[in-house]
Amino acid sequence: MTQFLNNFYTVFIQIIILFLLIGFGFVGNKTKLINTNGSKVLSDIVMYFVTPCLIINSFNIPFEKSALEGLLICAAAFLGIMVFSILVVHLIFRGKNEEKKRVLRFAVVFSNVGYMGIPLQEAILGETGVFYGSVCVGIFNIVLWTYGIICSSGSLRSMSVKKLIFNPGIIGVTLGLLVFFFTANLPEPIDKTLGFMAGLNTPLAMMVIGFNLASNNLLEPLKQPVTYLVSFLRLLAVPLVSLLVLVLIGVRGDILISLIVAASAPVAAVTTVFAVKFENDIKTSVNLVALTTILSSLTMPFVVALAQMFQ
Repeated sequence: MTQFLNNFYTVFIQIIILFLLIGFGFVGNKTKLINTNGSKVLSDIVMYFVTPCLIINSFNIPFEKSALEGLLICAAAFLGIMVFSILVVHLIFRGKNEEKKRVLRFAVVFSNVGYMGIPLQEAILGETGVFYGSVCVGIFNIVLWTYGIICSSGSLRSMSVKKLIFNPGIIGVTLGLLVFFFTANLPEPIDKTLGFMAGLNTPLAMMVIGFNLASNNLLEPLKQPVTYLVSFLRLLAVPLVSLLVLVLIGVRGDILISLIVAASAPVAAVTTVFAVKFENDIKTSVNLVALTTILSSLTMPFVVALAQMFQ
């Protein structure tokens, strides 16, 4: 019990740091220092520049068989977690309201692996956490531009091979793998540049989340009963079942912790982006992102601390 409480406290402190960074975005919104256009610019900087650099930087390590094995295990396991989530949501959410049903399914399947997952993985595990977190980002993007498109649009025809291949996450992972397989060390100027850009990920990503939270009525999600079910599935059910299965099949160490951090992250912000694009229930998507982000300050320390008991 003492070990669990120590683990909980350690992760909780890291979550508090992330929420303090979120506070800067929140204050920036309320004081009008950051407007909607400014938030979009910050988000684009993180998505198109910072995240790829972060991923490439995390793969800039000497090639070792153990690292390759860890990469493959992490990729297969996180894909399994997402497939499990897809099966669960199709069993649970069967209502006739297509616009809402699509959002509810999407919200449970897609966690905030980039903005919330990687900063916490880095805080707990350092560069190793970012390495495995980047693998999760790659799998996330593959599922996003395949199942995510089909789920949000209701049609196979909406899926685009171009968008699947040419998106920041996949490009970053592809370049990162090339660095991992063929380069022992990048030249110092490139290595330093990637390091500086990677350092921007946590503060900028958290500020974007904070800005968006400040734009929402934080009491509104509490009025929708279905948000409690989605929050339970996304923040507790999926990560705890994943933890049980991973432990039973022998996954341990940094891989286990990285996977559980990714699996226990709140609803991905892209849920709202896709809801807008495909004209689904935008209000519900915003409420789910806001509520699960707030609740994750308690659920993530609990789930991750539990996972550390098996490390």
